[in-house]
Amino acid sequence: MLTALIKQNKKAPGATDGMRCSDILCTGQTPVPLVDANRAANPAVKYAYNDGDGSTAYDVEYPIQMMGFDPQFHFVGMTFNPEAFVDMKDKYFLLNGRGYPDTVTQQTISTPASDGVYRPSQPLNTVIRINRTTGPRALLRISDLNVTEFHTLATIGIPMTVIAVNARLLRDESGNNLYYNTNSITLGGGESADVILDASNVPAGTYFLYTTNLDHLSNDAENFGGMMTEILVQ
Repeated sequence: MLTALIKQNKKAPGATDGMRCSDILCTGQTPVPLVDANRAANPAVKYAYNDGDGSTAYDVEYPIQMMGFDPQFHFVGMTFNPEAFVDMKDKYFLLNGRGYPDTVTQQTISTPASDGVYRPSQPLNTVIRINRTTGPRALLRISDLNVTEFHTLATIGIPMTVIAVNARLLRDESGNNLYYNTNSITLGGGESADVILDASNVPAGTYFLYTTNLDHLSNDAENFGGMMTEILVQ
């Protein structure tokens, strides 16, 4: 239908120029945010999204993936038996493939294989470093890869601003800002959130990004570990 209207040089419903709509649902005249003058003045500034007003500017960026691991499920798969997904029960809870304290270990972790040879595994740590003088705003690209549970991540002492959910900037169809401040976010499998930590007025020190699911603060039988990492503010 849209192609036919374009050929007839007529506007499609909700279109702004007869060829394309102003938003994915063609709902009408969705305004575009104003051009951010700061971007033109300082091209070195980085932005999480094309927000138009500079509100998603950040200094450092950290991707964080939440996940769980069921060793029994994987063991069954290694023995060439069919895995029963209904029986999956995670016993390790990880950030970027590591559980605390390995989430803050700087060097690459090596683990022995079945042949006894140590090989590198999960090379990236999850330490979040923020310098209040040179760059107080950290962008966290948080995603959840778990297929069995919801996970919650929280901070204490550092403002957390959610600017986008599932890769969509939090603006309504009229362009109004829908960002919100919180101390925790909860995600299910396949969901994501973009969060900015602003340490401009935060005292220097070590803070934590951790799960409030207390049973996820463990590495199987070890009671202290799991889904937690450190935020180092200088």
